[in-house]
Amino acid sequence: MRMMTLVVATALVAMPAFAKPMSPLARETAIWQAFKNKQANAFGAMFAPNYVGIYAEGPATAATDMQSLKNSKIASFKIANFNSRMIDAEDMLMTYSVDVKGTMGKTDVSGRYWAASLWHRTGNNWLTAYHTEVKAK
Repeated sequence: MRMMTLVVATALVAMPAFAKPMSPLARETAIWQAFKNKQANAFGAMFAPNYVGIYAEGPATAATDMQSLKNSKIASFKIANFNSRMIDAEDMLMTYSVDVKGTMGKTDVSGRYWAASLWHRTGNNWLTAYHTEVKAK
């Protein structure tokens, strides 16, 4: 299920939280918090123009992930098992689990998800180019 789907398409420059250096975990946590708090501007500011999401429902765009934001109600989330590594000078891969309590529309989507995000640096700004989540078995 697409939780926050790192909807993940504008510039982080508009977001003061992303204007200063952040750890990879802090960056990913900030996006989840923006999704939970339904902060559409902050959430949307994290997407690269060519963002792609992949979920159980299929491929997603920044627009479809923004729609998920409107239809969700996240009571809580907790990121664990976090790992990050640089792929090259401009690309960072993050993998982690996230325990979520919440709904998407009328459907309970609570549970553990395994997630991966690829962040791309353009100048001093980091934007999400790719995100995926799968519910853990």
